[in-house]
Amino acid sequence: MRPLADYHTHTRWSHASGSISDNLRAAEQMGLQAVGIAEHGPNLLFVGVPRRRWPALRQTVAGTRSSSTRLLFNMEANVISIAGDIDLPPAVKEDLDMLLVGLHPRVVPVGLEGWWTYYGLRWLGLLSRPCRHRLYDAFTQALVSCVQKHRVDIVVHPGYGLPIDSGELAGVCAKRGTRLEINCRHLEAIARDISRAAKASDVEFVISSDAHHPREIGGFEAGCRFVDSLGIDRERIINVAWQEKAR
Repeated sequence: MRPLADYHTHTRWSHASGSISDNLRAAEQMGLQAVGIAEHGPNLLFVGVPRRRWPALRQTVAGTRSSSTRLLFNMEANVISIAGDIDLPPAVKEDLDMLLVGLHPRVVPVGLEGWWTYYGLRWLGLLSRPCRHRLYDAFTQALVSCVQKHRVDIVVHPGYGLPIDSGELAGVCAKRGTRLEINCRHLEAIARDISRAAKASDVEFVISSDAHHPREIGGFEAGCRFVDSLGIDRERIINVAWQEKAR
């Protein structure tokens, strides 16, 4: 197994260790073709990159170069409404190499429905089965609407932190050309959703480290074992060269 690209990594621009240059050097040492700096959008509490810092982040990524590994300016945007809105304006989306989106529990949502779902209905769901079902439907709708509304490259860690119908999401992603992420940092938490997604449609996947330190970049071993344990066709993983392919 040889990782080709790691599209989801973090630096101390948000809540991780190491610089953009450190991540790029680690990717070079791994022999990766590309590595993405995918900091959190601003509506994630405590760790999102404020809007005022985006130009400097973009400039730093653009000014950090390698002769062997492509450095990508990505963002891990937050879904902030049931209608599928994200915390990045159109101008920023157009400037990205890749748009990653995901559900996160600690976000600043928009609209009364968003606030009610993220914080009111979510806590009621701990006590009431009907509320849990409504929550499941609401967050599924949020992600599906997001993929339909935006040109999303990757949905990150589907099912982590907030409940969704991963089968329904996978069907929409397959039609839109959006990949689902097998996140090596949260494998146990997303196992059931990845399994359901793989069975529900022919959606493609990427493996990501979600690195919070340069030494974690390209560490796909657990993710690859996870793929084989679920019986997912290796051909559906777009950023890994398997040994069988190299022969």
